[in-house]
Amino acid sequence: MSLKLWNWNVNGMNDKKKRNGIERILKKKNLDIICLQETHVASKHKKILINKRLGNEFISSDKKKKRGVVLYIKNNIELHQLFKDEEGRIIAARIKWQGEMMIIVGVYAPNGNKTEFFRLLEERLFDYMDQKIIIMGDMNGVVSTEIDRLRKTKTEGGKLPKTFFEMVKNYNLVDIWRLRHPLEKQYTFHSEPNQSMSRLDQIWISNELTLRTTKIEIQAKVISDHNPIIMEMKGVEGRTFRWRLNDNLWDDQKFVEKIRTKLFEYFTDNLDKGVKINVVWDASKAVMRGLFIQQNVWKRNNKEKRTKEILRQIMDYEQKLIKKPNNERILQEIKSLRTQFAMLINKEVEWNIKRLRQKNFEFANKSGKWLAWQVKRRKEQNTINKIQINGEEITESKGIRRGFVDFYEQLYRNKDRNNNRKIERYLKGKMVRKISTEQRERLNAPISREEVEEVIRELKRGKAPGPDGFTSSYYKEMKDILTVPLVDVMNNTLKEKEIPSTWKEAFITIIPKQDADPTQVKNYRPISLLNTDYKIFAGILAKRFKKILVKIIHEDQAGFLPGRQIKNNTRSIINIIEYLSDRYDKPASLIFVDAEKAFDNVAWDFMLRNLETMEVGQEFWNSIKAIYTEQKAKLIINNVITEDIKISKGTRQGCPLSPLLFIVVLEVLLNAIRQNKQIKGISLGSNEYKVKAYADDVVLTVEDPIDSIKGILEEMEEFGKLAGFKLNKSKTKMIVKNLDQDKIELLQQQTEIEVVKKVKYLGLWLTNKNIDLYQNNYIPVWNGIKKNLEVWARMKLSFWEEYPWSK
Repeated sequence: MSLKLWNWNVNGMNDKKKRNGIERILKKKNLDIICLQETHVASKHKKILINKRLGNEFISSDKKKKRGVVLYIKNNIELHQLFKDEEGRIIAARIKWQGEMMIIVGVYAPNGNKTEFFRLLEERLFDYMDQKIIIMGDMNGVVSTEIDRLRKTKTEGGKLPKTFFEMVKNYNLVDIWRLRHPLEKQYTFHSEPNQSMSRLDQIWISNELTLRTTKIEIQAKVISDHNPIIMEMKGVEGRTFRWRLNDNLWDDQKFVEKIRTKLFEYFTDNLDKGVKINVVWDASKAVMRGLFIQQNVWKRNNKEKRTKEILRQIMDYEQKLIKKPNNERILQEIKSLRTQFAMLINKEVEWNIKRLRQKNFEFANKSGKWLAWQVKRRKEQNTINKIQINGEEITESKGIRRGFVDFYEQLYRNKDRNNNRKIERYLKGKMVRKISTEQRERLNAPISREEVEEVIRELKRGKAPGPDGFTSSYYKEMKDILTVPLVDVMNNTLKEKEIPSTWKEAFITIIPKQDADPTQVKNYRPISLLNTDYKIFAGILAKRFKKILVKIIHEDQAGFLPGRQIKNNTRSIINIIEYLSDRYDKPASLIFVDAEKAFDNVAWDFMLRNLETMEVGQEFWNSIKAIYTEQKAKLIINNVITEDIKISKGTRQGCPLSPLLFIVVLEVLLNAIRQNKQIKGISLGSNEYKVKAYADDVVLTVEDPIDSIKGILEEMEEFGKLAGFKLNKSKTKMIVKNLDQDKIELLQQQTEIEVVKKVKYLGLWLTNKNIDLYQNNYIPVWNGIKKNLEVWARMKLSFWEEYPWSK
């Protein structure tokens, strides 16, 4: 079943014959929502617009025969008028269709100055920003004068104002016709006096509705001087059920005791009975999940009954109050019932907040507008409405999911097998640092109960769980019962090289990279949602490993280790640029390396063989081997879960061990560059600086770049073939010092790396002159702050509502 919408500037409806003609056209279309503009019906005659054959009407009319907007909404759709103006320009209604709420806004914008009009419309919509919005009408302006307007004389006149674009950006609204017809030139209004054609009539919809839009077309021009637009939208797509533990259940002490008893009984009946500990552990989660689901259903049904009962009692007492207006007892009863109702609603809101992982909701009673904004933007930003595959644009939901599945199946497939001998020969030729006997003993010692309890204490509440749905609260609340069997599971992994089946699973959510084309599938960052019990295990190993790595990983790597900070690298690079500014005799280059999907391309064989070369010890190696064997994951695309994807390379982003395993692999390359005599670093006093790294953000600093970069590229190519490191030359950039233009061109020709005037590194824009730092960094940040302040001012937020935004 689809929702059909029709947008049309009819240019007058006072004439009965014309009204009948409009009705005949609309009736044949079998429409659900109709928005007509320029009815030209004065408010005192608005009854002529009532037409139950078209639907329930909402009318905004002027006192005179001009302007005018009317919405017709089919009788079987639940609806409620929200607001309108008295000038015949705006009408808004809330509808409920197939269980979801939408705000429908009809607009007829002024011919003249539209700045204030759209600013006021944005304000009027603010209270409904957490809902899906459809704005349709005659905007009396175009989005682009290049593609939405055709006239003999090119001019910027007639373009929609800045306030319009701010509104659609803030509410994440999409010009759905242009989305589906990106290059097409089609117009909805022809002005003979101006000898121009323009696409003035538009439909803007919430980004998350774009995937459900099955049709959007400009229709033939009849009766009116404007072309109508038809849009069809399908209902909500069925989503795969994702269970997540409701943390509000912990407030019920009787239920908590019941769970504790059931959990204790389960392990008493099943441990040491000849069944593998991993099987017992995974089965325990299945059993407990069933109990939690059962309790949640009971509480939900009970809450609904209680809510209805409270509302019934309030109505009864309000009737009694009519007869006895000053009865104190009745007033107190009503107040008590309303408090109880508010508590029930607040519990529901609290759960929704937890599901959305809102970190800054400290002022729940005062931040409703802020929460609505955050929820709305989060939903919209996570919606992918189109992608491009091999030049073909895909806007259909299944096609988008298929595009991502195909991409990640290819990305995580290891094509280079049987490289072990080559890897071994390569690592023998490199100076891989080994850990000491004492370090090895600590790293491989049996996992203790104290270690498990420490990591559980450090778990943050409210984090999204993995596929099993168990949040950190489960392990915190049931810690005394779960710790002993969990210790057994972990120590079994150290000895037997086996992990529970649920530890091999993951959900992968994707986040668009900043300032990158969102239609390209490669421009999304995958984040693994892993099961909490696995993260406890990985967290313990990571704690142990960090203490060793901080002593054997060179200080050039500033990430993920105690005592090392991002500012160490940025400060060093700025100092090197400053030093070179006074040394005109030193031609130098700073190469900002872009590695293609660096974390996702790590070769497991190389990573494991490198750990062996470091002599990390059997138990620790067994654990890493068990983790990096037969992994699988499901993608979450637009809130729909895909089928399993097999993974055979890459480190799990979201796992505590992942960054440590990555820097250990990267250290092999960095050490090779440090040891290579052909590569000449920048010397400051007695120190030579060749490389700085923070995760996969690597900067190489070299003198005599024409000779030095050749050695760097050779090292990267040799390392990359075995370790999965792929240099992306098109995104790798250089800034140079003390090189003339001829040498710069020669350098670019030989290396195929572009020399640029400025480059972004760890959030800072850098040039070859530090004097540009203020202009390139502080000024844009301050301008961004001022822009946010302007947005907040339009929202009329209180201090407590603004406070979380500023953090």
